[in-house]
Amino acid sequence: MKINAGTNKYTKNRNISVNPRVFTDETRGDVQSVEYNRPVTLKKALYDIKQSSQIDEGVASDKPIVQRFIDDLNLSGKILNKKIIKMLGSGSSAITFETPDGKVIKITDGNHFPLNRPHAVFDVPVYKKGHKGKTYYYIEEKLYQHAMPVFWVDSVRDMIRDKGYRPFDLYEYDTHQIGISKNGKIYLLDPECARYKNIFHALFDKTKHLLKKIKF
Repeated sequence: MKINAGTNKYTKNRNISVNPRVFTDETRGDVQSVEYNRPVTLKKALYDIKQSSQIDEGVASDKPIVQRFIDDLNLSGKILNKKIIKMLGSGSSAITFETPDGKVIKITDGNHFPLNRPHAVFDVPVYKKGHKGKTYYYIEEKLYQHAMPVFWVDSVRDMIRDKGYRPFDLYEYDTHQIGISKNGKIYLLDPECARYKNIFHALFDKTKHLLKKIKF
């Protein structure tokens, strides 16, 4: 999915409609993005997803889960009051939104890091995260994905292996799973694509981190 740069040029005229505009892929009919003509709260955007029959991809198609997102996040600080300008997409377990200041808010059904693995250097930078129940949220750096060369996927796969994990569901042409920061660094967008080699690897890693905490 191509992600366009955000903008802060929005009207403050409250008489203008803030109904979402749904943009689809003309060849497949899939929803590409949902945009607003001025910023709205994350809570409104989630209600719009719940009520829309057009937004029916990934976890956004499961309206009871979207309602649970709202219910859980109502109990998790002020995240639902964050302003957004666009829904960027919906995957199997995550819905992503763009904020007016060019960040990404990701709402996920469960922990987005497999077996709660730690954030790694190849993962998109996360500024803030939290959860309530099974609903998790992450405020992340926005990455750009326009005209990504396919060999960058191999670079990310190599970074994952170098840190001791195994690439998962990340194939040669999966440029939609990676992005580049404004500083020119390449990152993995979906942490599900980097996993422990097996359950014993996960247990060893967690034990190692626990012993480090006890030692210091």
